[in-house]
Amino acid sequence: MGNKIDLVSIPKVELHCHLDGSVSFDFLKRQSALQNITIDFHKIPVGETCKSLDEYLQSFDEILKVMQTAQSLKESVIDVAKQAARDGVKYIEIRFAPRLHTYKEESIASVLQAVCEGAKEAESACNMTIRILVCGMKHHSEQDNIEILKEIKANALLEYYIVGGDLAGGEQDASMSKFSEVLQYAKSINLNMTLHAGECGCIKNVHDAVALGAKRIGHGVALFQDKEALYNFKNNDVLLEICPKSNLQTKAIHHIHELDLPQLKQYGIPYLINTDNRVVTQTNLIEEYELLLHHDLITIEEIERINLEAVSYTFLNDAQKQLLLNHSFNNQ
Repeated sequence: MGNKIDLVSIPKVELHCHLDGSVSFDFLKRQSALQNITIDFHKIPVGETCKSLDEYLQSFDEILKVMQTAQSLKESVIDVAKQAARDGVKYIEIRFAPRLHTYKEESIASVLQAVCEGAKEAESACNMTIRILVCGMKHHSEQDNIEILKEIKANALLEYYIVGGDLAGGEQDASMSKFSEVLQYAKSINLNMTLHAGECGCIKNVHDAVALGAKRIGHGVALFQDKEALYNFKNNDVLLEICPKSNLQTKAIHHIHELDLPQLKQYGIPYLINTDNRVVTQTNLIEEYELLLHHDLITIEEIERINLEAVSYTFLNDAQKQLLLNHSFNNQ
């Protein structure tokens, strides 16, 4: 088992990171003071007593109070990027749900602009490559979610930084087949999709997400119990975005060994380890890998391999992928 310095020095990719759930406490305290908005900080971190994904998601209500202005959104991206950089992340896709940041004066367009401006500034400040994923919410209408996607082509900055989409939120009663219209629209504008599916044990959602064209699946813990789904992943070359600590907290899994990483390797299924929500889960990428190393689910060599291979599953274009490999992974 390697030490923390060994882990930091490994160049990493992170593909499943929610903006609102990953801002630091320092950011939240600063924004609370600047905006004169009271936050109940005790409601934000989730511990072992959390009973479900629905309970886990309640933490975001407090965070979103101070993420309703263009300036706070711009600064939030920089804050998350700095945290990721400390973990040795060289490329990150940060996802967020634009509509959740329009509760005050901001529009979808201004929210997208602010986040992309933050990504541009953070790239320079952190010496890393950053891209943005926009999330529709499963409890919002298809038309509301399509409206967000229509804004992506508004200007060159947005087109450059927004490389994919997602559907997030609670999974129960949220069959993937309900979202065929928004997924079809995403396909029509050549927007790559990664989808939350199988987080609450529903294997049908995993099958549906792959059938609907998802290039990656978020969480997908139901996959481990279904050989057909494993072969389906392999045959469609779909990457699994794994978030160990948050899965334990939401009770998606009850023991870390339910994340059978050796099984994924056996089937030849690509996967990557991610933080999901740094502040809600109280984690970072080093701690996620340390947990897996401690339980002998992964090796240092495997960590190096999956991060290198993950470059192929980013939503960058081929030329940008090669640049990333040359710049950050040339010693691998």
